[in-house]
Amino acid sequence: MKKYFVVSLVKNGILGGGIVADSEAITYHTGKLTIPDKYRHLEMKYKDICKVTTGWLFILPTVLIEMQNGEKFNFAVFFSRKRFVNALRDMGVNT
Repeated sequence: MKKYFVVSLVKNGILGGGIVADSEAITYHTGKLTIPDKYRHLEMKYKDICKVTTGWLFILPTVLIEMQNGEKFNFAVFFSRKRFVNALRDMGVNT
């Protein structure tokens, strides 16, 4: 079953969008046309995620996702950060 989360990618500013979590990966989607294609539909397979940590960006709760290839993606999670982290944990990601 798919789960949806309202998030913003923190990359050269805050890029609004959302994450869809399914049984194989989480995928970040945004409608912004001024950013590289790589970030418009960013798919992160659970098997490629090595670490997830929580933090804060000023007053915004964040989740930092570290990939096995060394890339890091920081997301501001506006609603239900705990539910988002639990969804990742349920799929076997180290949190």
